[in-house]
Amino acid sequence: MNEKKKDDAEKARPALPAERRETYNGHEIVIPTDERSKRISIDGRSVYFGVTAGGEFYLDKYAYDRAKSLDEVIKRYIDYLDRVEKTRKEGK
Repeated sequence: MNEKKKDDAEKARPALPAERRETYNGHEIVIPTDERSKRISIDGRSVYFGVTAGGEFYLDKYAYDRAKSLDEVIKRYIDYLDRVEKTRKEGK
């Protein structure tokens, strides 16, 4: 492909957002769209994730809980954090 066509093709391609932002149960989640990145952010704290050979996602600090989607693993982790916080408050 010559340079002119290559430049035109790059301009026509929509730019992907660098990250996807969501809120779940009051927690801010930032998920990078770059597939090479293995770091998400929950409430400003970095959390690393991985993918098993079978295609299941897991979070490094919560590796025994796995799911077919990253979003599901994140939601489970946030639910866990919320339960821990609730238990702490009830214990005081």
